[in-house]
Amino acid sequence: MKRARAETPPGVADGPIDGRADAGGGPTEALDGPARAPDGPTEATDGPIDAAVGLASPPPPWLWLALVMYLYELPSTAKWWHEQVTWLWTSEVFGPEVVGGAAFAALRVTTISQAMPTLIVLAGLATVLLPHIRGRWTEWRHALVDARGVEAPGAEETCREIQELLDRYAPGAVLMVSLSGGGPPIRVYARGWRTRRVAASLGYLGMWHSHPRRARALLAHEAAHLARGEHLITGLGSPFTTMVTAWPVVFLALGVGPLIWLVIAHHPSGSLMSAQVLTVMVKLPQMLIVPVAALWCIELAADRYAVDAAGRRTVAEALQAAHERESRIRRAGSVLHHPPRWLRRWFLARAHRPSAPLLLLMAGPLALLVQAVVVTAFAVPSLILAGDPARNAVASSLDLAHRNLLPVPLWTAILVILLVWPAVEGFWPRLWGAPRLSGPGRSGVRRPCLHLVAALLPATVLAAALLPHSGALERDPVLRPVPASAAQNDDSQTSAP
Repeated sequence: MKRARAETPPGVADGPIDGRADAGGGPTEALDGPARAPDGPTEATDGPIDAAVGLASPPPPWLWLALVMYLYELPSTAKWWHEQVTWLWTSEVFGPEVVGGAAFAALRVTTISQAMPTLIVLAGLATVLLPHIRGRWTEWRHALVDARGVEAPGAEETCREIQELLDRYAPGAVLMVSLSGGGPPIRVYARGWRTRRVAASLGYLGMWHSHPRRARALLAHEAAHLARGEHLITGLGSPFTTMVTAWPVVFLALGVGPLIWLVIAHHPSGSLMSAQVLTVMVKLPQMLIVPVAALWCIELAADRYAVDAAGRRTVAEALQAAHERESRIRRAGSVLHHPPRWLRRWFLARAHRPSAPLLLLMAGPLALLVQAVVVTAFAVPSLILAGDPARNAVASSLDLAHRNLLPVPLWTAILVILLVWPAVEGFWPRLWGAPRLSGPGRSGVRRPCLHLVAALLPATVLAAALLPHSGALERDPVLRPVPASAAQNDDSQTSAP
């Protein structure tokens, strides 16, 4: 049997988590001044944390809803790909001379880069549908073994204590210990649809003794992900998170790179590619805003869960230590799946105020609304550069947003979820083996009122979505060009005697 050493290198035990686990955080002075009493349990006490943790009400499962939304949009995505193939790979619209040029070759490469959203959806499906394969690969990659099989001086007792607390936070979850000496100090992952795992490094075992409250707060943070089923989509070894992180790099290399090459090479069509650059660039925020916002939301909700367990100062110290141990490259990449420092500082400072749960409740509709605004803002100059008058470009962009970015079924579902969530939020964790939350918590006194306030946003958007279309899209010659075959037929009819 493999044996793990309890000793850890200097400084490793103090680092609570790496960029992939909890990137961000900020100075604790921004949260609690020296003279202020910390929230939650007394910070000077290193004893066990109260078992009544996680009373902070969970937000709606925006991450799961984002995945469902992508599945709902797969038919329209397939239609979009059919249109792109027709425009860029055939001469049906633009003619063989244009399609065979270097400009259209560059456009075809950029279009391939836009397959990443579809790959993200497939990665999310694979993560949820094949947790057994992911679990085996994760355990091999990080040399994970059952904590009950770790035999090292002092490590057996430490693992037993961690497992006991884990049983209170996430009943049924199993602690695994990494013998590789690297990787994140503590993360969650799925070994099956109902099999939950928590992976801890040797450094985390050392932190359990050197900084016990930080270690317990981090365990509560990870247990929050288990309680909401988020470990099936994100967590250690998640293809979904990996694809989201890799998308900007692929987008810049295959999406923007060929168009910039046309301009640098002084290709005759290079100056005409400005509109297409904006069109391609708009796909990045259009598809990244929602999954990134959903990933930020689950991390902020887990932070709030940890604050209920250990107090916000302890959580802030753990996040700050994580930030100091990260490289700049990892910090830049982690912003796609973990909130930035300033947002986590702001959120921790208001963890028990109404603004924190209200932000989590409105995260889903806010992300969709921001997506619609960004896409519309990019579409206007793109149409102008393509030859549309400014007035027509604005009208067509608003009509496109009305048709494609404000789907009535989606906003109706969001409104219904916000209205019924107070009645079902306690049962959602039970789907993943967690106990039903038994109270509103210190920050949940105004929950019914907050849900009604949060529902005002999707209700307003839904009312706007039900308005009739302006018809500007059909009248726009840039968005609805005349096919070459139709133009030839018109010419032949005109020249006929």
